[in-house]
Amino acid sequence: MRNFFDELRHRNVFRVGIAYVIAGWLLAQVVDLAADAFKAPDWIMQMLIIVLLIGLPIALFLAWAYELTPEGVKKAEDVPLDAPKDPRSGQALNRVTTIALIAAVAWIGWDALQERAGETTAPVAAVIDRSIAVLPFADFSPDADQSWFTDGLTEEILNSLARTADLHVASRTSSFAYKGSGESIPDIAKALNVAHILEGSVRRAGDQLRVTAQLIRATDDKHLWSETFDGSIANSLTIQEEIAIQIAKALQTAMDPAELAKMMSSGTSSVEAWELYLQALALQNEAYERVDSAKQLEAAAVFDQAVAIDPDFVDAHNQLVAIWFLQLDSTTTAYSDLGPAYEERRARFDAALEASIRLARSDVERLRTEYRRAVVDVRVNEALRIAEELAALQPGDFDAFRLLSDLYQQSGQQDKAREAALRAWSLPLEPGDFRGGVITQMRRIDVDEAVRMVDERLDGARAGGEELTPNFYYQSHRALLDAGQIERAAGLIDSYALRSEDSDGKAIVRIRQACAEGRVSDADAIFESFDSAESVRWLILMTLGRVDEARELLRQYDTPEKLFILAAHLNYRTFDPRDYPLLWKTLQSQDFTRPPVRLQTFACQR
Repeated sequence: MRNFFDELRHRNVFRVGIAYVIAGWLLAQVVDLAADAFKAPDWIMQMLIIVLLIGLPIALFLAWAYELTPEGVKKAEDVPLDAPKDPRSGQALNRVTTIALIAAVAWIGWDALQERAGETTAPVAAVIDRSIAVLPFADFSPDADQSWFTDGLTEEILNSLARTADLHVASRTSSFAYKGSGESIPDIAKALNVAHILEGSVRRAGDQLRVTAQLIRATDDKHLWSETFDGSIANSLTIQEEIAIQIAKALQTAMDPAELAKMMSSGTSSVEAWELYLQALALQNEAYERVDSAKQLEAAAVFDQAVAIDPDFVDAHNQLVAIWFLQLDSTTTAYSDLGPAYEERRARFDAALEASIRLARSDVERLRTEYRRAVVDVRVNEALRIAEELAALQPGDFDAFRLLSDLYQQSGQQDKAREAALRAWSLPLEPGDFRGGVITQMRRIDVDEAVRMVDERLDGARAGGEELTPNFYYQSHRALLDAGQIERAAGLIDSYALRSEDSDGKAIVRIRQACAEGRVSDADAIFESFDSAESVRWLILMTLGRVDEARELLRQYDTPEKLFILAAHLNYRTFDPRDYPLLWKTLQSQDFTRPPVRLQTFACQR
């Protein structure tokens, strides 16, 4: 009488079990590889594992219940204990087990070689494991007319993830450069130097919404997480937050999901206000990218609608502060003469500013708003102090160091201005490409370094197929003229004109080029041929070498009510504040040090 284990061995149960496990593991590896190659859904692997697990006890039961005898397959209970066994059954199982084991060892060795090859061919720049780029979600709506909604949803998810302390998120500018791109996920991830890619699609029909998102690991193009969210537009805020939370969990970030949800709150519970906010953001981004100042005012009107629905919508108030700050500064390319009078602009800025400070969710948000108030009030030392505090709180923030460089340059602290500009240049971009502004700041400090920045950006854009903004070409043209590279500067004029909607900016670029080439009469003719806005007349007159006219043009702003308009010209080294008594007295009272006036090297010679 055999014991139980002898009986298991006699009936080949152990051999069947070993052969089944090895063969099943090999089958799972092959199916997993094929599923990745054909982008099969995750449920295929899940179903295979379930089938293999169910099949194991069935195989063991069949090995126990049946035996292979010289007369064929019989029930084990019908075979006498001393009956001879068919040797072919044991030999066949041995062969199957041996072959499967050899294949498994070969597979493991091949997989190890693949990993080692991947390590040796890795790019020099280290890729941070907890890093991600959010590609623009595709619009699968029936009429394909919801790009404003899909872009806004993408941007909000990106911003939510960016608030996770230990997660590196590629900037909006970098990610949106791949909108509609046919490049592979690994190639995009390599270009953006990230380990993961989030892509997805949005289908909106009436009030119904379907959002599909998937997180992909770039090294092997494997889907780590994917999900489809169905609901009404009323669920859009929840969907946005849920996607960000699920990704944070998948990448095992340190941020607690509950805290992450709290931090990435949009600031409103009104879906209607949120949708208006997304529309306004789309207008605002278009205004920056196309240098279309009129669209800034359109965006402001839509943000106004959002805060009318939800007066506590802090993000909308923050955007209004930013817009009206630019609309008070006539020296910026975002300024529009089509807007309301200065007094109304200031009133709207003050109203948005008060709401923004009252609703601020963090010290950084509050300080950003306080900085703008100090600048508008011409409290230059206070503005510099706040800018330094912001840079200390945000050591990886591009815009903080760009602003700090500007303030250092205005106050004659050239070494600090250079250091801050170089720091800004080395950091990832915030939404909107403001590297042109860094080039301009460096041009005032070290023109050779400014030209190096121009070359670096142009070479990088050509290598990556990136579309540069009009602002970059505008500022780079001026830097090349300062460096005496007049012919090369002329080559950027068409690139700027093709991308910009700013007629004043186009005239300024042509006048600068004409003056640099010594064509004074042509420069005068350009100036006289178009109706230039008052906000740019000073700049053009200075370029034309008509300094006295330019000086008198600004004298009307040397009043307490409009002093900021005058102080905004401190950005220019050609501006002399000593020509304006009230402004100069205000600066002196703050011990403000102004660097020596320096005229444009390419101005018309008269």
